[in-house]
Amino acid sequence: MNPVHIIGIGQGLGDLTETHLNHIRECELLVGGTRQLAMFPDFDGETLTVKGDLEAIIGRIIEEMASKAVVVLASGDPLFYGIGSTLSKRIPAEHLVIHPNVTSVAAAFSAICQPWHDAKIISLHGKSERPFSFASLLRESKVAFLTGPDKDPAFIAEQLILSEIDGFQICVLENLGNPDTEKITWFTDYKQLAARDFSHPNIVILIKSAISKSNVSHETFLGMPDNFFRHTKGLITKSEVRAITLSKLQLTRNDHILWDIGSGSGSVGIESAFLIPWGMVYAVEKNETRIPDIIHNVKIFERSNIKVTNLNFPEGHESLRTPDRIFIGGGGKDLDKIISCCCRRIADKGRIVINTVVIESMETAMQTLASEGFSPEMIQVQISRSKPMPYGNRLNALNPVWIISGSKPSTIKAEHI
Repeated sequence: MNPVHIIGIGQGLGDLTETHLNHIRECELLVGGTRQLAMFPDFDGETLTVKGDLEAIIGRIIEEMASKAVVVLASGDPLFYGIGSTLSKRIPAEHLVIHPNVTSVAAAFSAICQPWHDAKIISLHGKSERPFSFASLLRESKVAFLTGPDKDPAFIAEQLILSEIDGFQICVLENLGNPDTEKITWFTDYKQLAARDFSHPNIVILIKSAISKSNVSHETFLGMPDNFFRHTKGLITKSEVRAITLSKLQLTRNDHILWDIGSGSGSVGIESAFLIPWGMVYAVEKNETRIPDIIHNVKIFERSNIKVTNLNFPEGHESLRTPDRIFIGGGGKDLDKIISCCCRRIADKGRIVINTVVIESMETAMQTLASEGFSPEMIQVQISRSKPMPYGNRLNALNPVWIISGSKPSTIKAEHI
């Protein structure tokens, strides 16, 4: 059994050592993309072009390595979003030899003389189960995008505009490593970038402008004080209760979809949005006079992964994406209908949390969840806050809150729209 050599070409033939070149000259099967194979016009062995059915390519490599010397060409570092990552899952490590080289990201940052140890690297090339959420870039200061034919610089600009994310300088680097066609262009106007066409391959780098300032402190945390949020007549989930509520929601993935029903001031949804930067929060509020408070708070905290919706839930639930988590902070006389709809819509193993200060609503929540096949749990939270007195402090008690929660059994399927 011959080892398969996976050789990163770097940014061009100049990055290949004599050892690399000897492996390529002496191999019997050379595998690579069309552009990579074209770099070796004098190679007289058998070649295999990587395109289309990757499974068939991998199968051929595994078959041929039994009797032939095989070299696979990769761009940059084979293990950095490259074919080396795929082959390492299919071929035992003892039969692989990886030859890393300069990555496209390293070359891009070197070209603009910027360090990249603090950069977020995002690949838009290829397919993924969930689309990348540009809202997650709100807290980033330096980002590099590996682009694809459909997810090009114009696409990135359009998404930044759509997500209302500003403050970045954008650099597009085309054909890195090719002295004849390499081009580096800077943009500050997203609309100008969205209207341009670029040659491939290219990399897009975002760098936060030094003059860009955030309206919200970086010291955000769970259970922020109530006065951090604009709210009307005290209609806000109090900070201590909010922190416990978020723990009950169990936002374990950064791409969860959350419904915040009876959003009020939006405080629970906003704090959740920090925990699910790749996900989405639907802040649903039926009272249109409270919508301005939610929108104001969303803008203050710069949460572009929140969609504010004025709905008399469960009316209009069909327009919302299937949720992984649901928080119900209001419901009134229709609470049973709201919970039943949520139980049917929520994803498999999804979690519902309901807060109420009304005894009858607590009973309704427990009974409705149980009737829908959930196994509800309940806690009561009683918060008292200190208040200064002339010679000390006393405690002021807030209304006790019942927090009811339950997860959807895997035997019950969600209703998808």
